[in-house]
Amino acid sequence: MNPAAKAYGMGLERSNTFIGWFTNGMEGDDWFQRPGGIPSSAIWILGHLANSRSYFYLCLTGKETFETGWGELFGMGTEQRDPSEYPSIEEVRTVLDARLADLKAYLESVSVEELEGPVVIDESDFETKGHVLAMAAAHEAHHTGALSMIRRLLGKDRLV
Repeated sequence: MNPAAKAYGMGLERSNTFIGWFTNGMEGDDWFQRPGGIPSSAIWILGHLANSRSYFYLCLTGKETFETGWGELFGMGTEQRDPSEYPSIEEVRTVLDARLADLKAYLESVSVEELEGPVVIDESDFETKGHVLAMAAAHEAHHTGALSMIRRLLGKDRLV
């Protein structure tokens, strides 16, 4: 694996570890709360990351991984919905994990030259595949940090 791809992969793996830690012990209504004025709930964040991972993968490969209509639920700027409108947390986690596996498989074989190349889809704002991966890593870190804040505001134990 090339060093740049390895670094991106490590960042995504670390984010995924933190997601697991910060959502450990969440149950029932915890998933839908927005304590302390945080604009997004934990379910929205996980769904948004699953949806975003799919988009990033599409930008890198041109391959559509799933079509759930989740953009309407979890797209940038979408408003909180009634809990009954969201998929189950198990379904969200399954898609989140599957898209991480897709991205990791991509990173296993991508060359430095390919990362310097253009994205596959025209409607993207990214200039290169490396830009996609840099955004993916920063995006994950941003939302994972919000999960940590939600956890603490819900009165859960501090983890890190």
